Amino acid sequence: MTEKARHVLGTMEKRLGALGMDWGRAGATQVYTVFDLHPFLGDEIVARGAAAAGLTWHYARPPVQGLDYEMDVRAVAVERVM
Repeated sequence: MTEKARHVLGTMEKRLGALGMDWGRAGATQVYTVFDLHPFLGDEIVARGAAAAGLTWHYARPPVQGLDYEMDVRAVAVERVM
């Protein structure tokens, strides 16, 4: 699972970079997996800065069938939660 997380984190970093962004500009990071994050949470996710604004772990299969680990990142200028 650690290797899958590294791959996804690397892909997210490339996508953020293509947009001129980085983890520091992320407003929310979410992970979708039924597997335990704790073995790599500190060394991979937190150490990269991917959880600076917090991390929401959805204990569920990723929305894309066949995946074990999925992640999304977002930032918005204004967010209204009701």
